[in-house]
Amino acid sequence: MFILFPLMLIGVGFLIYALFVGATLALPIGAGLAAGFGSAALGIAPLPSVLIGIAAFMGVIALGRFAALSLSNRPARGMLIAVFAIPAAIAGFSVASAFASLAGFASFAVALVAGGVSGAVAAHKLAHPIA
Repeated sequence: MFILFPLMLIGVGFLIYALFVGATLALPIGAGLAAGFGSAALGIAPLPSVLIGIAAFMGVIALGRFAALSLSNRPARGMLIAVFAIPAAIAGFSVASAFASLAGFASFAVALVAGGVSGAVAAHKLAHPIA
């Protein structure tokens, strides 16, 4: 019984971590989901639809990293970072707002801070890509 509480806290903590990591990848996840569901709506079998969604997800990440490494124009890089950071900030705000309401307090400020942090992490991933 004593071991279940720490294990539950670790599991919940990992779930929250995974949700915020997913929030920083909001644009690629959205593109992958759209491609997968779109291909399923066209009548493609489920397994190829999943593979199409995964390929779209990885393709958006690869194109973003390639563009971040190859763009030398500062305004163009800023626009690229904004394209990835704005959906991440919105997703982070939504995740934090949902967790705040589940915890019993609907704090707009906490959700704003979490959205800002999610957007900043997404911007940092593109501003300093690993070559």
